[in-house]
Amino acid sequence: MKKLKFVLCFALTLSVLTVGVGAKSIATSGLPGVQENQVFSHKEAGVQCEVPTGWKSKADGDEITVSTADDSVQMVFWVPDEDTFDTAVKDLDKTLEKTIKNVKTTSKGKADTHNGMPHYGEGGTGEVDGVTIEWSVDILRAKKTIIILTFSAPGIAEKHVNECAKFISSIKRLQ
Repeated sequence: MKKLKFVLCFALTLSVLTVGVGAKSIATSGLPGVQENQVFSHKEAGVQCEVPTGWKSKADGDEITVSTADDSVQMVFWVPDEDTFDTAVKDLDKTLEKTIKNVKTTSKGKADTHNGMPHYGEGGTGEVDGVTIEWSVDILRAKKTIIILTFSAPGIAEKHVNECAKFISSIKRLQ
């Protein structure tokens, strides 16, 4: 969880800097770690997905971070210590509060399925080291339970909504 907090803080700093440049255009070919569409998998959890062209992905042990080319939207994937889907959902508030302060839920939790996998998702706002963020969390059950925490500076995720939707729809059980 310390790594997750570091990743969140680092990403938020990059997001704030990116927002600060505002009108400047960033060419994706000049960004380090940017890639073409690429399928990656989280073998422990048993899921795979397709990272959109220009996005970045980075593995750090069992944690995988996927971000837009400008780092303004970050998604962190990890397998929680809880051994069941229901326990992960039940303990979600405790998990979020370890990293995000002043957590406010703006999108009430909803259980359904995503590409045939049990899914639970909710979203809201909060603060990490005094910086306001918008967050959403998705819990999926494939081989194991996996948590996907998505965050950005307020209002930023909307400009990537189509890319994010395409990426999320690509998350499937590992073949």
